[in-house]
Amino acid sequence: MIFFSLFITLTLFGQRASDGELFFNKKQYTKARSVYESLLNKKPNDGLYNYRYARCCYELKDFETAIVHFEKAGNKYPVRDLYLGELYAKTYRFDESVVAYQTYIATLKPDDSKLTDLQQKVKQAEVGARLLTKVEDITIIDSIVVDKSDFLRAYKLSNELGTLRQEQLKLKGHRNVDKIQYSTQRGDRVYYSDTIQGQTDLFTSYKLFDAWSLPASVSKGINSPDNENYPFLMMDGITMYFASDGENSMGGYDLFITRYMPSTDSFLPPENIGMPFNSPANDYMMVIDEQRKTGWFATDRNMASAKVMIYTFVPNQAKQIVRTGNKDSLLQVAKLKIYRKAIRILKDSSVVKDSILPESEKLIEFVINDSVVYTHLNQFKSEKAIKLWAELHKMTVELKNIQTQLDNSRLQYNSTENQEERTLTATKIIELERKNIELNNLISLKKIEIRNTENNFLHKAL
Repeated sequence: MIFFSLFITLTLFGQRASDGELFFNKKQYTKARSVYESLLNKKPNDGLYNYRYARCCYELKDFETAIVHFEKAGNKYPVRDLYLGELYAKTYRFDESVVAYQTYIATLKPDDSKLTDLQQKVKQAEVGARLLTKVEDITIIDSIVVDKSDFLRAYKLSNELGTLRQEQLKLKGHRNVDKIQYSTQRGDRVYYSDTIQGQTDLFTSYKLFDAWSLPASVSKGINSPDNENYPFLMMDGITMYFASDGENSMGGYDLFITRYMPSTDSFLPPENIGMPFNSPANDYMMVIDEQRKTGWFATDRNMASAKVMIYTFVPNQAKQIVRTGNKDSLLQVAKLKIYRKAIRILKDSSVVKDSILPESEKLIEFVINDSVVYTHLNQFKSEKAIKLWAELHKMTVELKNIQTQLDNSRLQYNSTENQEERTLTATKIIELERKNIELNNLISLKKIEIRNTENNFLHKAL
């Protein structure tokens, strides 16, 4: 009887394995995953089941689970390192991605046609690892999901910035490519993308009287054997942002910055602007409005097909690097999973979401602790601390008003000889001095509260 039960169990187990293989080979990954999940409950260390379960999770975009089971599959299936290289990069484990790709490359013959592409992926992972050490701390004003086909409608450019126009080019293989044209505010110069034999590069043209100059490549230092697109020239006339999927990107389009040098009539070597603006997905169309302290960029990370996220943010005057020993927190910032939300502090110091102060009023000098001094309002990490700063700002404005009244009252007291008026003014001065002392004490306590709130937030982040 025991033998018969064991026979039935093995038969059913073999049937499930056969079903899993059938679904897997037919690319019915949802059904196959269900079968292999059941099989792994019985044999959790089986290399084949782990590999195929991981493949199913990979195809179904469950990347974290796929990584776990590819790792459990062991070295019996070398192609698993190819998948791990890609998945580690997608999940910002760039150093591990380099190792996985190199492990897979070692199994190939020297003349394998895949080597060039794989070596490029190694370089991209190395770029990602380098950029992860210098993640910028940015403030997000808003984010919106729009159709990729007309994403520029989310960019609210002022007239001074010039204009952007988007066309859709249809290439061979039913591939659509954006053709972007940026025109200066005066309308005498354009930068645009176009395709040559399926490759996208940047070109420029000048208006000469009533005609336009022949299109010319922007720069050999910008246009590469890969794709360059999405140009934008800042109001200074020398700073250009664009996107490239070349070797200095970490996969897909990355955003780059370069500057024109009149002395050499050329652009400087482009620089990857880093995370969190860039990711292993496609990131592009950086626009900066310096006058209004607003910027925009687009990304398709974590987006459905044909959709794109447009982030509106506050450009930093100087790059502010995230300083934390907590790797998980750093990754969350790099992925734009967490970020500072912009808040406006109005003249009356009421706090309004999604807006910001004029830049001159955000410059501060505030001691947080023995090693940290904030010089800009956007450096605060805690929204509660920012709201407390709004209260402090209101108290400071009130204190200035009191001090102005005191100065005026003292002048009035000294300039009048009328005894009754002097008595009334003296009473007013005494009351104003009392308010001055009380408010100074309250301001001192508010500063301590802000300091403690921000330090507690920083401590929890670690």
